[in-house]
Amino acid sequence: MSRICVFIDGSNLYFALKRNNKMTRVDYYQFSLALTGERRKLIRTYYYNAVFDATHFSDKAKSQQSFFDSLDRTPYLELRLGRIIQNREGHRMEKGVDVRMAADMVYYAARDFYDTAVVVTEDQDFSPAMSLVKELGKHVELAVFPDAQSREMIRVADKILNLEEIVNTHAAHVFPPAQTQEERAPDAEMAFGV
Repeated sequence: MSRICVFIDGSNLYFALKRNNKMTRVDYYQFSLALTGERRKLIRTYYYNAVFDATHFSDKAKSQQSFFDSLDRTPYLELRLGRIIQNREGHRMEKGVDVRMAADMVYYAARDFYDTAVVVTEDQDFSPAMSLVKELGKHVELAVFPDAQSREMIRVADKILNLEEIVNTHAAHVFPPAQTQEERAPDAEMAFGV
């Protein structure tokens, strides 16, 4: 049975879901199972995001921490965090997220931790890491919406997984039903401060 690791670029997925009019509150375990498929084995999901600095963004950091705490309770998911900084022009930027995700993909491939990497991102910066994973003898599947398939990413990936089809087919599991305010778990809206 083929061993699968799922690597999720969290903020990239969040904005892709919004752009495609999908819910942003995701059950990441069910999402990973949907990406893995029935005939393969999910080994682990790695979810990458950036943390707001509590001294500069206390409200956003507090809301975001609740979301991250819910991810810590997700089966077989490892949370990998970078940080959010503000540049000289006042724009917020993620730091350390892409490098960590790329490094983990290559490191776990080299350690023979998985047979196939399922990469959830639209960011072309991951192309070199995906190529290295393939050079290590592993397969790379790219999970993207049809409106964001870059030629470079398609060329590098062994296979393209259509996120539109996957989330539509598995919507009942991937997108948890709405809950009352008291039961509601933190969602991605809180994590990204929108």
